[in-house]
Amino acid sequence: MVKTINQNYQDKYLADKRKRVIFKIAIWLAVVLAVISGITYFLFFSKLFNVREISIDNSSLVDNQEVRSVVDRYLEQKFFFLPRFSNIFFVNPDKLQSLISESFPQAKNIFITKKYFHRLTVALERKETAGIWCFKDAKCFYFDREGTAFDTAINSDGPLFLNIYDKTRAIEKPGEKVAGPDLINFILNARREVEKLKIDISKIIIPEEERFRVNVLTGEGWELYLNTEDDLQNQISVLNIFLTQKISPEKRSQLRYIDVRIPNRVYYK
Repeated sequence: MVKTINQNYQDKYLADKRKRVIFKIAIWLAVVLAVISGITYFLFFSKLFNVREISIDNSSLVDNQEVRSVVDRYLEQKFFFLPRFSNIFFVNPDKLQSLISESFPQAKNIFITKKYFHRLTVALERKETAGIWCFKDAKCFYFDREGTAFDTAINSDGPLFLNIYDKTRAIEKPGEKVAGPDLINFILNARREVEKLKIDISKIIIPEEERFRVNVLTGEGWELYLNTEDDLQNQISVLNIFLTQKISPEKRSQLRYIDVRIPNRVYYK
């Protein structure tokens, strides 16, 4: 079929229009790629926003260089060969805080702050020791009030720390829980209440043969048996009445144990 002059003109117009559209798309793609390449370069390769200074405010027992090593390893991580975290914009304070906490269970109040555009500050404090918890495998750990073992310890009967001897179980390393929160709270509260009665505590024993019981070895040489499933205040009140009203100083000096685990009853020897 022979095309008319108008048809030829129209075809040429449409072809030119397509070329212009393709050219504009190509220009926009080039601009977008140039922008993406520029952003990628500035963020990942130019080091314009890299972390260059790490400030450590440390009152814990952890060595500053050990903390710095954890931070450096985090910053050196790569994602598809890109230095993902060395750029301060991509530093995740919560993630870094979690890494430091996992690496150093003996530290608390860990804070990571970004100081734009090149500085990180890391702050951490020393955990307060609630006592020493020893297990049936003879391993001992310092633990905090939340029940977390945060460092290895030496078996000691000294008065400086609360000493607990757990004959029921064992743990492997710092960072694990020495016991559940209920037992931890019971033991710490028992220590406070017993010491209010002017009774020194040598150690606390969790016996293997009987559940829900702790033995408090006093500085006077006798043991106090408590029920961890019963009301502590009631047991302490019964103990106080017994010691102040029911037993003479002479017999008290010969005591071997006092058992207040049954409500409103006292057994002793």
